Amino acid sequence: MLEGILPLAFVLLATLVYLGSFSREIKNRFLVYTRLRTPLRKMLRIKFAANFLVTFGVFFVFTFGYFLFSFYIVPLLRLVQFHPEVYMLNEVTVVQDSYTRHTFTQLLQFGSLTYGFFYSCWVGLNAAVYATIGFFMVLIIRNQFLALSIPFLLYILGSFVMAASGLMRFRFPDAVFPYSYMQLPIWTAFAPFLFLLFICIILFLAVNKNLERIDNVI
Repeated sequence: MLEGILPLAFVLLATLVYLGSFSREIKNRFLVYTRLRTPLRKMLRIKFAANFLVTFGVFFVFTFGYFLFSFYIVPLLRLVQFHPEVYMLNEVTVVQDSYTRHTFTQLLQFGSLTYGFFYSCWVGLNAAVYATIGFFMVLIIRNQFLALSIPFLLYILGSFVMAASGLMRFRFPDAVFPYSYMQLPIWTAFAPFLFLLFICIILFLAVNKNLERIDNVI
């Protein structure tokens, strides 16, 4: 189901970029001293924004850097030898083939930088959404390990459920890393993403409703 270590570790890394330190702040009740100077709602908004933006930024920079290396540095330095003739392709048909290879490579028709930028944004945005789910879980569930594990369990177990239900093209890993599956319309990647946003909204409402209890915990 998952080809390579990055698709497997994606959600784990996303939740650890910022939430690792945030969960320790809650566990060690470090935020108690912050609350003396800052209202709880304002403090949580700041932490939420930091979690979202830092996670997005880290994954965007990593993905875009990898894109620049693969598309520009590797061909320039000839670090990898390509032999399209083995697949009965030439310089013209290999470009046309790339347009129909995977879900997001259809953006290559608008230029490689357009593809690299928008796909990097997509990876960063998905990482930030999974980190958002973990953020709310850390506030709701006292067991920090369990709270940080839920986004990963959703990512893996949800994909198994979709595969068993005949919804292979909507699996969570393929929505972010569609390189082990044939090209699909881009909207198919947004379906699981919108589902994750729906979960975030539900969790936000739950946190907002139980803010008084959370105030006593942190």
